Amino acid sequence: MKYFFVIGDRTSQSLSPLIFNHWFKVYKIRAKYSYVEVNKNNFEKTLLDKIKNKKISGFNITIPFKKNIFKYLDVVNNHAKNIDAVNCVKVIKTNKGINTDWIGYLNSIKEFKINKSKNIIVLGYGGASKAIVYGLFFKGYKNVLVFNRTKKQINFKEKKMFTKQYRIINKHLSTADLIINTTPINPLDKKQIKTVSKNTVVSDIVYKPKNTAFLRNFKNNKKIYGISMLIEQAIPCFYYWFGFKPSVDEILIKKINKKINK
Repeated sequence: MKYFFVIGDRTSQSLSPLIFNHWFKVYKIRAKYSYVEVNKNNFEKTLLDKIKNKKISGFNITIPFKKNIFKYLDVVNNHAKNIDAVNCVKVIKTNKGINTDWIGYLNSIKEFKINKSKNIIVLGYGGASKAIVYGLFFKGYKNVLVFNRTKKQINFKEKKMFTKQYRIINKHLSTADLIINTTPINPLDKKQIKTVSKNTVVSDIVYKPKNTAFLRNFKNNKKIYGISMLIEQAIPCFYYWFGFKPSVDEILIKKINKKINK
């Protein structure tokens, strides 16, 4: 029996155990996926105790420890280094870390066929947002504006950019083709929401509730729900651990919808 888990803050609410245990059952893999809830005071001891266990084969890291994990890893791939965050670890003779958040988000927007010259607005520049922005630049999206309450530097290859202030967002909202909310709230006021075109695709990375406070403002717009990113980032994690991609079947979708629509 192999053991996997997700470690971080409020992981008891995570849907990762549901997703991975479903795949283990479908592919008849002798494995179990659980959650480990920690805080900054007991993260190190709990993690070290866990990875000493020879039955542990891998784990996921969630907020706010995606950066803290670096010092416990022997190998980190370049994408994770550039994003400065790891969310997936393979425990073998050495501990290897990768970041699948950027892949997960890009795969969640594939069906919308958003041209790389389209105007994209990202709201917030915290943990997952950094991975999303990195992914957009890495894949060649040219017109990406990131708005944040405080000024932060965005590093990508030789480029040196900074986040924009919300006070200048109004002139960009009406021409946005995709707006991605990476904050836990709705950062736009009623007046700003009205300036967003009905042709704009709106996206939120929060997955519960499915229809977030941000998405509820855009009844007639095409939407990318947060659960898409969660599932899509889990697929490359599974591949990293087992060497093949799992499929997302209707039973899994029903199980997930039952949880996020409560």
